[in-house]
Amino acid sequence: MSWIITGTEKTPIDPVFNNVSLLLHGDGTNGSTTITDSSTTPKTVTAVGNAQISTAQSKFGGSSLAFDGSGDYLTIPSNSDFNFGTGDFTIEAWVYINSLPSGNGYPNANWIVGWGPGNSNPGFDFAIGSTNIILGISNFASPTISVSHGISAGQWYHVAATRSGSTARVFVDGVEKGSATTSETASTNPNGIAISAAEPTGSTSGNLNGYIDELRITKGVARYTSNFTPPTAPFPDF
Repeated sequence: MSWIITGTEKTPIDPVFNNVSLLLHGDGTNGSTTITDSSTTPKTVTAVGNAQISTAQSKFGGSSLAFDGSGDYLTIPSNSDFNFGTGDFTIEAWVYINSLPSGNGYPNANWIVGWGPGNSNPGFDFAIGSTNIILGISNFASPTISVSHGISAGQWYHVAATRSGSTARVFVDGVEKGSATTSETASTNPNGIAISAAEPTGSTSGNLNGYIDELRITKGVARYTSNFTPPTAPFPDF
């Protein structure tokens, strides 16, 4: 791990970097399907359909992950790093949507991440609908939070979902949009996880039509528990 040294003190740039389960910068050559996980325990990321790196849009670094809304998503194999249980977590990303979806439920929403058994309601879901941002910790049919997001097509937004203790929250551009008290156990990921799809196997509906940049999943830490200033640079790798 790299450190910032000030006098006799040394501090990691991200003090909870060892808790990062997945870190996708979306950097690379236009059209590439080689997508790198920059966490301390790198996972294999597989592009499905036309999912690829694109230089057409980016928040940072000149490229991002591109999805066309029809069968495009990423899969990552099952790993205990995604098994949140009843613990704290943070999922966040910069998202640019070409056109908002037609609804606020499956399959007519744009998934950021999703995992769970194929073709079933139980699972962990974080998605953007036509009007609402949606977090389902254990079952998308009964979302933990579904609240108005204020997102428009053709703009970059930082979106985040966290749980701290028994409180789950969702944020858009650092503004808390909604919260809920919950003791739900986050569904495990027997088939891995998906980015831009509701699940890594079975139906692949819910594909995001747009771009994702700087996606980070942190297990065991709620990075945001109140309004905050969105990141102004790429997430650190250490």
